Amino acid sequence: MIDYIIKAIATKLENGERVYVGLNSIPALIAAFMARDLYGKRIRILGVAEADNPSRVVVSPSTGSPFFVEEAPVMITVDSFDLAQKGLLDVMFLGPVQIDEETNVNLSVIGDYNSPKVRLPGGAATAFIMPLVKKVVLWNLKHSRRSLVKKVDFATGSAKYSNNKVVVVTNLGVLEYDRKGKVWKVTDLYPYSTVEDVVNNTEFKVIVPEKPKTIELTEDDKKFIEQMDPYNLRLALE
Repeated sequence: MIDYIIKAIATKLENGERVYVGLNSIPALIAAFMARDLYGKRIRILGVAEADNPSRVVVSPSTGSPFFVEEAPVMITVDSFDLAQKGLLDVMFLGPVQIDEETNVNLSVIGDYNSPKVRLPGGAATAFIMPLVKKVVLWNLKHSRRSLVKKVDFATGSAKYSNNKVVVVTNLGVLEYDRKGKVWKVTDLYPYSTVEDVVNNTEFKVIVPEKPKTIELTEDDKKFIEQMDPYNLRLALE
């Protein structure tokens, strides 16, 4: 399942983009390198390990580990944030627990903020960067009516008042936010998922303007992912 999510993310990256990988974003990390090194897309990968476009990465428990990059120039995190403020950061990844119909995301708490059922890790610079970056790719491994909700319990960040592109990649497919219609549309599915699966497991309204694409995994895709993640750390997220 998670390998389909990785490929789906990789397909959403485009030539010329500066791509920032945040903390503990293993699916996004592998996807970025897949887009660059397997599919030949001309992207520049930045991240919390403070490396500027590293040549090689082997997945470790933390994408923030300075030891998982080799022979790369240093680019400190504050400089990456400065790129965002200048409108020069193209892609940012987030893995929120909740996403709602207005592009609000929740990485903070489940339930009431003052007396939460669950306290989450928090959003770091989410509120600052999310409306500034040109494309936000949200990933969620458990697509359900509790994760894609009508309204988040707490808005850690939002692209509601921005004009950027927002994409959600889940274990059931891919949705993109249509700003003109203020609605999410289904753009991609997997061989094992259907439009009905997405609709029935989403609390807010989604539309299907045309037949969604089907994302297939090739042997080359599988081999690349396994080489980047030889210890199968990504599988612990499922």
